Amino acid sequence: MRKSLTLSWRFLTSKLHQPLPLNRRESQQLLTRLNDSFNRNLDSQYPQGLGQSEHSPDHHINSLLKSPLFGDQRPQHLSSSTRGIETTQNAPLVRDLMFAVEQPVEYLKQQVAGGKANIGTAKLALDNQMKKTLASPSLDPKESMKISEIGSLIVNWLWSSGQYERMEFIKDRTFTARLMPFLVAEGQYKPVWEWLQRSCTSLCQPPTKEARLSFHKDIGAMLKALLQAEVTYGLGLESAIQMFMTSYKSMRLSSHTSIVIAQRIHASAGAYLTWEFASHGASANLGDHAIQDLERSVDHWASNAMIAPYQALIDLSHPRAPNASRALKWISMVEASDGQLAKGNRQSNVRIGLKTVEVLLTQGSTKEAARVMKVLQTMFASEVGSDRELPDPHESEEESTLRSLNMLLAT
Repeated sequence: MRKSLTLSWRFLTSKLHQPLPLNRRESQQLLTRLNDSFNRNLDSQYPQGLGQSEHSPDHHINSLLKSPLFGDQRPQHLSSSTRGIETTQNAPLVRDLMFAVEQPVEYLKQQVAGGKANIGTAKLALDNQMKKTLASPSLDPKESMKISEIGSLIVNWLWSSGQYERMEFIKDRTFTARLMPFLVAEGQYKPVWEWLQRSCTSLCQPPTKEARLSFHKDIGAMLKALLQAEVTYGLGLESAIQMFMTSYKSMRLSSHTSIVIAQRIHASAGAYLTWEFASHGASANLGDHAIQDLERSVDHWASNAMIAPYQALIDLSHPRAPNASRALKWISMVEASDGQLAKGNRQSNVRIGLKTVEVLLTQGSTKEAARVMKVLQTMFASEVGSDRELPDPHESEEESTLRSLNMLLAT
C-alpha cells in the first residue's frame, strides 16, 4: 500500500510539472540498480548451500508428500508424466498428489465417497480447480468454473455431512473465499443467502461476546467474498451493490440482528464496494440509482470517522459528473484538525486526497490541486513518500524545468 501511494504521488506531481527524460548515464545507473535488486531478491529466495536443511527444495517436496490430506486411494487414470515415477518409494503418495492437481473434482469425489473429505481437502480441490481454470486457454474462466460443478459438489457434501446446518465452516475464511467464485459462476446463490440468514438467528450465535464478535467478522468476510465473486464472475459491480443492499435490509429486519451487528457484518464489504467503484466505476457504467444506493449505505456500515471521506470518494468517482466539493471540505477539516480527523485511517485519507487531485487536474483546477498536494505532503509525508518541497503553481517555465531536473537527479 505504501508503495502504491508513493507511485500515485509521483505520478500526480509529474502531471503538475513534467520531469525531463533520463539521459544515457542515468539510464545505465537505473539498469544497474534494477539488476542488483533482482540478484538480491533471487539470493534471498534461493540461497546457495541449503543442502538438506528445512529450507531446501527437497525438504519442501517431502513435506508435501507426507501431508495427511492424501490417502491411500489409487486413481484409475494418470497422465503420462506420472507413470514414470511409480517405482519410487513414495509412488502412492505421488500419484495421489498428481491426481489431486490434475483432476481436482474427481479427487474430491473420491474423498467424499470414501468418507475422507474435510474442509482441508475441499480447499485443496477448490484451489487446484481454480488454477486449472485460469491456466486453460480454451474456455472462458466463468464457463469453465460453471462446467466443473465443484461448488455444487461441495454444497451437497456440506449438507450430507451435517455441516450445512452447523455452519462451522464459515469460520474458515480461506474456504469461503475459494468457494464463492464457483457458486457465483454456477448461479448457486441460494445456499449463501441461507447461510447469511441463518447466521442472524439465535441458534448460530456463539455463547461468549468475543466468539460472537469473531463470528460476525467471519460472516462479513464471506459476504465480501460473495460480492468480489459477483463483480469478477457474476453480473458485475451494479449487481454486487444490489446484493449488498438486500443483505443489509434483510439483516435489519431480523429480530436477532441489531444495528451494531449489521454494521459489523457489512463494514468490510461496504468498503470494498466503495473502493471498487472508485477504481472501476467509469468502466462499470453504473446507473444513478445504484450510485445513490451505495452513497446512502455509507451511513449504515462505515465508522463515524470514515462516513464523510467515503461519501466524498463516491462523489469524486461519479462516472458522468465527478464532484470534488465534499472532498475539498473534508481535506480542509483534516487540515484544521492538524490531521487528527484522519487518525487511524491515514492511508485511506491519502488515497482520497490523491483522487481529489486527479479530479481537479482533469477539471483544470491546477492551483487547487497543488494546494491539496501541499496538505498531503505536510500531513502525510510518510505515506506519500515525499519530503520535498512542492512546486509553486506560479513558477515560470524555466524555474519549473530546473525544479523538475533537480527532483530527477535526486531520485
